[in-house]
Formats: sequence, structure tokens, C-alpha cells
Amino acid sequence: MKKLMIAATLILGAAGIYAGLRYRAQVYLPRKSLQQDYEKLTQEVSKIRPESFQTDSAQDTEASPLEKARQLNGDVVGWIYIPDTNIDFPVVQGEDNDFYLHHGVDKAENQLGVPFLDCRCQGDFSGFSSIVYGHHFSEMRMFAQIFSFKDRAFFDAHRTGYLALDDGVREVEFFAYLNLRSDSPVYDTKIITGSDKENYYQTLLSEAVFAEDLDKESLSDKHLLLLSTCTYEFEDARGVLAGVIRDKQ
Repeated sequence: MKKLMIAATLILGAAGIYAGLRYRAQVYLPRKSLQQDYEKLTQEVSKIRPESFQTDSAQDTEASPLEKARQLNGDVVGWIYIPDTNIDFPVVQGEDNDFYLHHGVDKAENQLGVPFLDCRCQGDFSGFSSIVYGHHFSEMRMFAQIFSFKDRAFFDAHRTGYLALDDGVREVEFFAYLNLRSDSPVYDTKIITGSDKENYYQTLLSEAVFAEDLDKESLSDKHLLLLSTCTYEFEDARGVLAGVIRDKQ
């Protein structure tokens, strides 16, 4: 009996050690690594953030709002900021749509990546549709809070964002939240003619959970901004917050 008790104790002890090592390898260390990457990224972001998001032309200076960010990384093309949310990040544009999935704003490896403009889009956001991608991590990190806009009350309370560009800050008026697959035609960037724009807009509305109709406005001179992240409701699910970039005041 004593031998059985000793054997059982050893087995339980070994199982406990195995469970502990497995937890450390699969849970504790990945969480620690993610937190370290997040702290590094947030520190970098805080150092290069534009000093103001005023859209009034009287606030403009000769210096670009992106000057400090560009000193760190010449791939920075904008800065997206939505007040009273966690969305406050530089936007970069690489040669492909892969590099910045795994690299931070300093171009060093970082599992959180950094929000990036689709490489097919015009880097000055002057195209009809500009698509910015960002990861969805726990604790509302990176673009996770895009999913919060699926709640209409939250959406209505956060309808205005700001996009800092080289020549100043633009106001972004959000008009729709979409829940779609990664292969949706909403991710098409080859939109040139007036009929292309109208067809694209109707597709966007058909994919929207809810939307404010822009039919009362001409689409010919509109510049749409789409913020996209994974949402995990179904396979390849994406949440997209769509807005209109207003002209400089």
C-alpha cells in the first residue's frame, strides 16, 4: 500500500510539473511576450504622435503633423485617431500587405504589427476607397475596438474620427459598420469610373449591419476610409468601419 501511495504521489507530482511547464510554454510566456511587444509599441507611438488633431486651417503650420513619425519610419502615410476609443495609431504603407502584420512602426519584429494602408491604395488617401488593416487582440488592443462599432449606440456616440496627413488633419465621418468575409468585393480597390463607384457603394450598403445613406451626396468626389480587423464570428470574418474623409477646412 505504501508503495502505491508513493507511486501515486510521484505520478501526481509529475503531472503537476508537466501541467505547469505546459502552462508556462503555451500561456504565460506568449502572454508575457505579447505584453512586452505592446508596451514597446505604445511607447514608440506616444513619442511620435501628432501634437494636435485640429482641423481648422488656422492651426496649420508648415510642419507636417507626421514629421516626427516620418523620422522614425518613412513608410508612415497617416495617423488615425477616434476620440474616446483605443484607436490612435500611425498608419504605414509597405510594398505588400504582409510585412506590417508582423513588424512595428520601427520596422522591428512585433506580433502586434501596426495599422497599414492596403498597398494597392494611393498613399495620400486620394483614391475613392482607402483600406486600413489592423490586428484584433484581447484587452481592446490595436484595432479590436472596431468590433465595438457593431453596437449602434457605440457607433452613434463615436461618429467622428480624424486622419492626419502630410498637409494637415482631415475629419472622418463614419457612416456604416460592416460584417463580411475577407474575400468580399468591398476589399476591391480598382474603382475608377462613376458607375464603378456607384456599384461599389451599393455593395458596401448590402454588406452593412447598418449604414447612413450617402445617396443624397455625389460619390464622384468622395474619398472613403475603411478600417478593417478580424472579428472571429465566423470563418474569415471581418469587421469594417466605413467613413468619408472630409475635405480640408
